[in-house]
This record gives sequence, C-alpha cells and structure tokens, in this order.
Amino acid sequence: MGFLAKARTAPKNSTTSTVTLSEVGDLLSPTTAAGEIVTPERSKSVATAYRAGNIIGDDVAKMPFQQFVRVGRDIQQVAPDPMTMNLPYLIEVSPNQWGWTPFQFKKQIIDWEIWHGNAYIWRPPVWPPQLLILPANRTKAVFDLDGNLWYEHRFLNGKVVHIPSVEIMHLLINPDSTGFNGRGIITFACETIGKQLGAHKIQSKNYAKGMKASAYIQMATKLDKPGRERVRDSYEEALESYGLAVFDSSIVKFEPVQMKNTDAQFLQQIGATNEDIANFFGMPLHMLNMGKQAYNSNDQKFGEYLQGTLDAYLVPFEQAARIRWLPAEEQGRSYFRFIRESLLRMNAKTRAETNEIKIRSGQMTPNEAREKDDESAYTDGDRFYMTSNYAPIGDGNEE
Repeated sequence: MGFLAKARTAPKNSTTSTVTLSEVGDLLSPTTAAGEIVTPERSKSVATAYRAGNIIGDDVAKMPFQQFVRVGRDIQQVAPDPMTMNLPYLIEVSPNQWGWTPFQFKKQIIDWEIWHGNAYIWRPPVWPPQLLILPANRTKAVFDLDGNLWYEHRFLNGKVVHIPSVEIMHLLINPDSTGFNGRGIITFACETIGKQLGAHKIQSKNYAKGMKASAYIQMATKLDKPGRERVRDSYEEALESYGLAVFDSSIVKFEPVQMKNTDAQFLQQIGATNEDIANFFGMPLHMLNMGKQAYNSNDQKFGEYLQGTLDAYLVPFEQAARIRWLPAEEQGRSYFRFIRESLLRMNAKTRAETNEIKIRSGQMTPNEAREKDDESAYTDGDRFYMTSNYAPIGDGNEE
C-alpha cells in the first residue's frame, strides 16, 4: 500500500464540509474598487509584487536549515545520514523520493505562505522517510466532534482525505481569529494591487491604440475640419511608416508634446502604488531597484529586512519543526535553525568584517571562519584568540 493510501478518507464523527475549487477561487479572488479580480497568479503579473515575493522566497531558500543538539555546554550540528535518511538528510540533501533539492523545497513552502497565507508539510509514517508539500489551495484544518485536529486535502483526482495533525507541519502568516487559517499578503494588499492591475490595463489600451507622439502643428493657411484631419492623418502615417513626419513649407510652427500633465500624474501614481506594494511585502525599496538611498543606508535597510521581514518566516519555521519533527524527550536539547549568516555572502566586505570581529573576540576560530567560505583549514587554525587588552571584570580594580 502506498503512503498516499494511508491517509484517512474521513475522521470519526466528522462534521466537516467541502467546497469546490471554483468556490475556493471565489474566496481567494475578491473584486476590488478598481474593478479588477485579484488572485495570487494575477498579482504576480505586477512586477513589484512578483519581485518582492521572489526575493523573500529565494532568500529563505538559500539559507541552510540545520539541526543542532546541545550536550551540556557543547552544541553540535547533527550530520545528514543517507542510511537512516534522518531529518538533517531530508532538509539538507533531499526531502523526498523525487529528488527535490532543499532550495526547491523551502522556496515552495514560502511561496505558499506569501500568496495563500498557509503552507502544509506532510511527513507520512512511511519508509523511506518523506517530506511532502500539500498545495494550500486544496488543504485546510478541520475538527471532528471530539475536538481532534485533522487536515483535509483534496487531490487532483477529486479524492478527499483527512490526515492526522501529527503528520502535518502547518506554517502560516497573518492568522485569522481562529489561529488555524493564515491569510496571504494579497488579502490585505488586494486593493493596492488591483489599482496597479487597472493602471496596467489602461497602459495596454493606450499602447494598443498606438501611443503615438503628440504635436502642435500650425499651418500658414486656415484649415477646415477635413483639412485638419488630412494633416493629422499624414502625421500619424509618417510616424507609423518611418518614425518621422515630413511636411512642406506651409507648416509655420511644429512643437512636439512630450507628455501631458495628466499622463505624468498617472505615471507618478503608478510609482507611488509600487511603493505601497513594497511596504505590504516588507521590502526595502533599494532591493526592488526603486531606492536612491546611500550605501550605508541601504545596508541598514537590509538589516531591518532580515529582522523585520525574513524572521517572520524563519522563526515560526524553526519552532514548528522542533515541535512537529522531534520527539518530546528530544525537544529540550535539540532544535532547528536557519543559518542567517549565509545571507552575508552577498556582501563580502560585511562578511569579512563580521568574521574578523568574532575571531579577535574569541567567538570563532580562524578555521571556523574559513569553513563558512568553503576554504580548507590550516594548522593551528582551531585556536581561539582574544585581543590582548581585555581583562576579566574586577582585575586591578580591587585593593
């Protein structure tokens, strides 16, 4: 029997109800004041939203996710074991039998969280061990009459199964009042994104009509309506054919109109809306190629992004993994952690400065710093160093 067949078809005393995929689509697709239907997929057609979601997902996916165990005052990383296919193997080498990479696995999880508000990781009790992702748009938390938590999932073939909660790690953002259902960013940003979708539609219509350059043309003689139309048609025909309009000497004045004030205001509004979308995602503007701050300011903004935006995804992931994936007797001494320092690889100067401070303050050995950069250890590189002018508190201050 395959592990998919082991999922329950219904919990005991179940009072759950099901909805069709179209009904789920209606729930996730509100119509905005701009007249646009906002869905996760349509939201990705807005460049700012797409890039912001991708950056967050990529940054989380790039960070190593590792298991550690504390023995007394000694902390050791648990190594992946291909024989037992332990949890470190699943999260650092490959999470399932289909050869997914850890990057692919983590990015998919964060994408479901960002756009749908929920991510469901299924760890069925089978051999070999697997970590599977259940699509959030076909999965939800339900309860039976005894108050037991189950997760209802609808497969693509229409079959509905109920999975015990002990097998599911549920990650969510923006939880509702029940605490069992998350809400994606577009739940709150739908009006802003809808406004941008509407603006893009207007732009597309203008381009479809030609979006031709405007100009003021004054003729030497007075023209009636048919004459003005002939001049206008000649100008537009020249632009379409050659990109340049040439007229005879009867033209006494020609002034190109670069942009109407209303058009300029329209473009400014689009830019302002992009900034609002960036705020919904918690993204610094310079990371979306919109910021003009100084380098030091951008560096500070990145630190705020790491703590204020990414940690909101990382910390719940770490805590849920400890609760769901470890036996109760191991939870006191073992834990999971994202290696946030890995993001400093994007900035060699900051990484080098951080390593130097840790080495000369006795927090890290030179070989540990080299290991982070995948460089070989050297003799005596495992010694700890401390700046010589440091002394224990109280020394030389007491008579």
